[in-house]
Amino acid sequence: MGDIEENLGTARPSSDAKFAGKVQRMIQPEQLKQKVPLMWSTGLGSDVWEMFCACIKGDLETVRRLVDKDSSLARCHYEYRTPLYFAVRENQLEVTVFLLEHGAGPIGRELLEIARDRGYVNLERLLEAKSASLHGASSTGEAVAEAIREHDLLKVRGLLDASPELLHAGDASSNRPIHWAVMTRQLNMIDELLARGADINAQRQDGARPIQLTNGDYNFRGWRDVAQDWPTTPAQALAHLRARGAYVDICTACQIGELDRVRELLDEDPTAANRVSAYVTYYLGSGAPLKNAAAAGHLEIVKLLLEHGADPNLPEEGMAPHGHALYSAAANGHYEITKLLLEHGAYPNPEVESSADALSRAISNADQRMIDLLCSYGAAREVHLLAYYGDVRTAAAVFAVNPALANDPSALTNAAGEGHEAFVRLLLRYQPDLPKRISFPAWSVGAKTRELNALLFQHGMNPSQPDWLRITPLHHFARKGDLEKAAFFIENGADLHARDEDICSTPLGWAAKFGKIEMVELLLKCGAKPNLPDDAPDLFWATPLAWPTRRGHSEIAELLKQQGAT
Repeated sequence: MGDIEENLGTARPSSDAKFAGKVQRMIQPEQLKQKVPLMWSTGLGSDVWEMFCACIKGDLETVRRLVDKDSSLARCHYEYRTPLYFAVRENQLEVTVFLLEHGAGPIGRELLEIARDRGYVNLERLLEAKSASLHGASSTGEAVAEAIREHDLLKVRGLLDASPELLHAGDASSNRPIHWAVMTRQLNMIDELLARGADINAQRQDGARPIQLTNGDYNFRGWRDVAQDWPTTPAQALAHLRARGAYVDICTACQIGELDRVRELLDEDPTAANRVSAYVTYYLGSGAPLKNAAAAGHLEIVKLLLEHGADPNLPEEGMAPHGHALYSAAANGHYEITKLLLEHGAYPNPEVESSADALSRAISNADQRMIDLLCSYGAAREVHLLAYYGDVRTAAAVFAVNPALANDPSALTNAAGEGHEAFVRLLLRYQPDLPKRISFPAWSVGAKTRELNALLFQHGMNPSQPDWLRITPLHHFARKGDLEKAAFFIENGADLHARDEDICSTPLGWAAKFGKIEMVELLLKCGAKPNLPDDAPDLFWATPLAWPTRRGHSEIAELLKQQGAT
């Protein structure tokens, strides 16, 4: 890697008009125009936008200035896009190195794939080297990881006998064998690895240690990916690790209700009551100590933490900006803990990333006592959540008092995406032109039904409305293979040849990349062109034919060739 870093200055494309053009093609979101802290990310909105643009252009001076001003900007994000993503996307090696040296990450498979797809050979080598040196992540550990997931102890033994260094090798996500053994809850596998010298407290690139992974993680979910009849529970796996000497940190102690251990750790360091774990996720064992005790219903530990100054509103970056403790207590029906947290100043209705808010969880649980408690402290759902759940009765009262609150594009996309026709019509009653201003989020594109989409088109919805990265609804339908919605949007004028700024492809290219042959056939039938004038030379990698060729979708590649694709 040294030769790459030594020669970074040989290619500084910040003055290239191409990169300035890429910045101009993006659509600056309203949130990123304001000098206001973002809810789900570090940094001010306007600073985050400036950071993204500087990374695209390779403007290291500006990136450095922004990070000097606010070091957290190295890991800021907007709709899951980060400065590192933009630097890698545009082959900005110097900026990439700087960001990685200042806390950006993780690198992960996606960024390596971006570099590989676009032919950025030096950048790919740099990312692989940095991933290995900073996080212990590489393809080296994949074979052992796969053998563990297959529950093949003999194969694992063979691999480790042949290459003992694999014991400490991470896979592409930095999971070492010990992490996979714990996530799959194989006690014999855990013991085999420990006997060979595995580190029972090994940390991944996201900070997770084995004891925090007994119920899996976001990508490998124990409740989903471990067989329901598997004999070892997460609690048993955790007890097994403890018996073999795993360090019990304060979050884990709070989770499992070890009051004496929590007291011991607070005596050693009282500030631990307000220290968020390096590993922050939805799962217990991570995040803030108070969250873990509250979620598990350990009232005495909650009291102890509060006595030591624990903040009920302690943010968990990117996960729970107003704190996670009250949400966790309310969602799990722990009334006394919820009440205690409110009495200690907890924000009454905190949201958690992609998981609604405390009041919504109580309503979903039909926990009337909890609902009354939260509302008595001022909890109220935001309009976008009222829309998502179709609470038209509450919304009607809210809009009657303050009609301006109906001017909420995200509420309309939520209501339409969930198929809540009454809520959609209520919004249109107050804001008949609202469909002209909506851009659907990637996770829910278009209204749920044909009838609702037709209603939105009647009110001016643009069938090709791009998001901030110029991704249109038809791109998303192509990715998912949603033939019905794609056909209806095309019928209403969707642009077959819109090119996004994410993977620089048309909907046909998206369908080809993701292996959706029926969608490819539909788009071709509707007039999508397999070749466009601006495909070459810079975008040779983004053509409809290039994607299935690289991804191994041979049937799609052959179909496109028959239609003249080059």
